[in-house]
Amino acid sequence: MKRFEFPLARVRDYRREQLEAEEAKLHVLLTERQALETESTRLANEAVETRLSLMVTGSAQSQDLSAMDAYLRHLAGAKRRHALKLIEWQERAAKQQQAVIEARRKVKLMEKLEERRYHEWKQALDREQENLSSELYLARWRRV
Repeated sequence: MKRFEFPLARVRDYRREQLEAEEAKLHVLLTERQALETESTRLANEAVETRLSLMVTGSAQSQDLSAMDAYLRHLAGAKRRHALKLIEWQERAAKQQQAVIEARRKVKLMEKLEERRYHEWKQALDREQENLSSELYLARWRRV
């Protein structure tokens, strides 16, 4: 009997490549998340430092107070824009996670199909070997 060949091996390999590509996209998104978290921390620290600098100086000119107030409002706007970026990131990440799950499902399906086909091939091989063994035994038995 010929050796086992899975007829859909190219499809299985293609599915695996798709899975790797989807996982790479997810990895990029996770890296992007780290950058967003760093930016969030930076904005929060700047707001705290600005408020602390106001307390440390003790007395401040009205121009300084006005400038700090404008800067704090700018930081608040930046935080709002950043929060929108986080929401948008979460949506993209959720979609990408679904794409990875779907790609894994497709790969697993192909692997199960390959396993089933291999099992069927192995059973057919075992039957063929058993039949050949029986024929050889009978041929030897007839000679004696």
